Amino acid sequence: MIIATAGHVDHGKTSLIRQLTGVETDKLAEEQRRGLSISLGYAYLTRGEGTPIGFIDVPGHQRFINNMISGISGIDIGMLVIGADDGPMPQTYEHMDVLQLLGVQRLIVVISKIDRVPAARVAEVIAEVESILATRPWADTAIFPISNTQGSGIESLKSHLLERAEDNAARDAGGFFRLSIDRAFTARGAGLIVTGTASAGAIAVGDALTLLPQGVAVRVRGIRVHDEAADRAMAGQRCALNLAGKLEVAAIDRGDWLVEEGAGSAASRLDVHFSLLGNAPFPVKHLAPVKLHIGAKRVAGRLALLTTKGNGNRLAPGDSCLAQLILAGDVACFRGERFLLRDHAENVILGGGIILDPNGPQSGKSRPERIAWLNAMLCDSPQAALTELVTQDQLVNFDRFGQVWNLRAPEMAALCVDGSPQFSAAGTNWVVSRHRWDAADTQLLKHVATWHTEQPQLAGIKVTDLKSALVRSCEAPLVMAVLTSRLHSGELVLFEGRIRRANFRPAVSALAARQWQQFQGCLQRGGNQIPLLSEVSAETGMAQPALVKMAKTAVKKGELHCISERRYTLPDQLYQLAGKLLSCDASGEAITVISMKACFGTGRNLTVEILEYFDRIHFTQRQGDRRVILDAQLPEKLFNR
Repeated sequence: MIIATAGHVDHGKTSLIRQLTGVETDKLAEEQRRGLSISLGYAYLTRGEGTPIGFIDVPGHQRFINNMISGISGIDIGMLVIGADDGPMPQTYEHMDVLQLLGVQRLIVVISKIDRVPAARVAEVIAEVESILATRPWADTAIFPISNTQGSGIESLKSHLLERAEDNAARDAGGFFRLSIDRAFTARGAGLIVTGTASAGAIAVGDALTLLPQGVAVRVRGIRVHDEAADRAMAGQRCALNLAGKLEVAAIDRGDWLVEEGAGSAASRLDVHFSLLGNAPFPVKHLAPVKLHIGAKRVAGRLALLTTKGNGNRLAPGDSCLAQLILAGDVACFRGERFLLRDHAENVILGGGIILDPNGPQSGKSRPERIAWLNAMLCDSPQAALTELVTQDQLVNFDRFGQVWNLRAPEMAALCVDGSPQFSAAGTNWVVSRHRWDAADTQLLKHVATWHTEQPQLAGIKVTDLKSALVRSCEAPLVMAVLTSRLHSGELVLFEGRIRRANFRPAVSALAARQWQQFQGCLQRGGNQIPLLSEVSAETGMAQPALVKMAKTAVKKGELHCISERRYTLPDQLYQLAGKLLSCDASGEAITVISMKACFGTGRNLTVEILEYFDRIHFTQRQGDRRVILDAQLPEKLFNR
């Protein structure tokens, strides 16, 4: 369990942690000299056999609010410290805003310095705090009056914390490992060390990680969890990682991410759900300059409003909307991570929200289908979001969906939407509703049928033309998926780069039919003396290129066979010639060019072409000057149909 302090400067947060743990979290000489926390401090309270309780001591001064925000991210409990002398101060409210916006669901309030004021003042401050909490999501919060100097109330608070630690549910360690770095330094004898709170997944010694946004590969040499050596670290734990790789401390910025391979990449456009605080001093305009705080990262950007009430150019205090953060640098995050926004001058906290898409589009970000997609991402679980998207008839890029939610393969496999087709296209997995699939399938068949009606003489529609026609109303992956399905079922056929119905035959013009009859008649009259194409051309008057085209089409239909580049013949002619060859073989006569020339009654050149064709189709095989039969049944299969 990790606890972060919050509260006004000089209300005793650091002293309280020292009382609870015995650890001085102000490490810097300036901090000790001034009695003022500047950077984050860390301490641990042992629990016997249990995992220690981790404390993050965050600075309270307004000048160091950036450090405070980075410390609050990823904690289990917020511990709000309020001095009994001052009572709630402006920074107290600001820190409560931070806790609330970052989704901290459990809070403990400590009233410090009770030794400096009368009991009536303590009661007055407690009543004021209870009134404030009634308007926040922590109405039943426990309040502990304590004195850091006298130690009164410390044991009661410590006992309460230990009890809460016993009840604290372990965080889900699913997904790819992610850690936002809040410190990086070198240690003698160890090398590079980075620290942070793991927000997802688990990691073990020896595992490989990637530093984002730099994209540098590193390896985990050692792990410390809650300041104790460990073999493994997981989501919700405060850890230090000893890294090996081509990486220097100077190359790491606070807020950079360590992630496992597969956890996605960093991006500069984040689609979010944003809520402007009700006490914000002004409305936020479209494309207003802001400072984003996420994890330990702080980066400048602009807030593009996508959905707002009334005037779409501004968001009023207390309102929420879908928005896109357009950042000056890349950020690595995933759906559900919390963030804060401050104004560009960093004077006030404007509000905060959750990430819906860690890599938003540059164009089309406010289209209706995109807004519907983001609204689905507001669902509490990936299963609910996927169901919502499929119900909307959206085509879901399943791989990207899993990356948005930071899901591993087993977690992806557990997702399902009953009856919804899943398919792969161009190396990407997709999910779509049965209704949407059937609509695309119907549109495909209708378009092919219409094409046949309008272009009856063509063998079908080109795949590229079919795809271009359908993608106007249907995404390309879905078009190709339903087309592939129909090709597999045999209802549609791909022939020479064209799609046609299986039972469709192109209409033949009267001229084409007459020319084919002439070609066929010339071959039939030739008998075994199969004519050359040049001879067919001379007899019919048809140009030889036209004859070649007609012959090749007939070969594909099985109406002709190509003996050589210059000679084609009818199946029946080859069947008769094959029969003669088999008869000669049966009588014991050797199959040679000379014997077959006499058997066929053909010239030498034609005899050689016929025998070489029989060799090519593996009816016969040449062995020296002779040939042997390989498959006596082949002529029956190929030519007598």
